Amino acid sequence: MADKEPVSKVTVEKDRKGQYFFALTFRGVTYPVTGPFTNALQAAAAGQSALKNLEDRTSGRKA
Repeated sequence: MADKEPVSKVTVEKDRKGQYFFALTFRGVTYPVTGPFTNALQAAAAGQSALKNLEDRTSGRKA
């Protein structure tokens, strides 16, 4: 399908100090890393929440 939207995803990573961060990719655009969080679950939850907010904001703007 030619008009398929790019992939949106949340990636959780751990740094050398043991803190977790998430990187968000939305419609092919990667946003800056956000954090730190004390565990991977918190980082993933925050990332999914941010992704949902972006999806909700743009859902009404489709032509």
